Amino acid sequence: MTKFNNENTSIAAYRVFETLKFLIQQPASVTDIIKHLSSLEPDGKSFSKAVIYKYITTLKFAGIKIIRNKCKYEVANLPFKINFNSENLEALKILTYLLEYVPETQISEKINKLFYQLNMRYSLDKITLDENIQNILYKIKIQKPDENQLKTIKEYEKYCKDKLKIRVTYINTYGNKISSICNPVEVKYEDNNVLFRLFSDHPDELIELNSKQITEISQMPTMCTEQRKYFNLTTVFKLMGKLAQRYTQRNYESLIDSSNISTKIVSNKDEPKNTFLLRLMRYGYQCELIKPKAERDKMKKLIEQTLSNYNI
Repeated sequence: MTKFNNENTSIAAYRVFETLKFLIQQPASVTDIIKHLSSLEPDGKSFSKAVIYKYITTLKFAGIKIIRNKCKYEVANLPFKINFNSENLEALKILTYLLEYVPETQISEKINKLFYQLNMRYSLDKITLDENIQNILYKIKIQKPDENQLKTIKEYEKYCKDKLKIRVTYINTYGNKISSICNPVEVKYEDNNVLFRLFSDHPDELIELNSKQITEISQMPTMCTEQRKYFNLTTVFKLMGKLAQRYTQRNYESLIDSSNISTKIVSNKDEPKNTFLLRLMRYGYQCELIKPKAERDKMKKLIEQTLSNYNI
């Protein structure tokens, strides 16, 4: 806990504010609050439940509505509000319905946390929507996953949560059967497909597989590598001519050099290589993969395999 020099300021007051700050982030039990406050103390000071109850009572006395729900306390209402316009409210209402269509646990938890924090400042129950929700969902082409897809998503999420390496056998883009030891990274649901992101040990690369490509998965007793390793592999490529002028960078790309109007140097850090190289191939002679050498060699091999189809 930070020490304050002002003798007129009670350290207990700051602990009350820390309690509020913690509860604003998520609902918490008294034990959760004790652990949080203790973690802020340099000497690991512990707090009794009676003290935590006093802090919560103080917050209530200050006009903050705190309720107990299933052994956890949560902030139901804050005295300072947010004013939403009609478009904001409509977007929030649509988002509440979209939650039913988001099967990934991590994403739905983050959205629910957002709603929890917004609901303290504005009652989301008051939001009404004139347009039919199903029509909106139809327009943006979102479908609910079927039971098999949900089962696959939960299975893959468990692999990620267990943090154990897995052996996965799959059919790659070229129709070859591959078996590889991988670190499970994350699961995505996209265009009605379940996508599993993995980091392969040999070679070291991030891959993204459609669940339909995977033929077999088994867990291994080895713990996963630290995940920050997955995104340290950067591929650099050069765009030329008209492509350099009209190219739109992806979210995971950075512009390295655009000093020459006819060329553009771009780095890519987070696109699975099994789809990245095929994307670059579409750009033809106006694109050159510069480094690393291993990726450049893969690109060369891919081009040679393509040319062999034409007896070149």
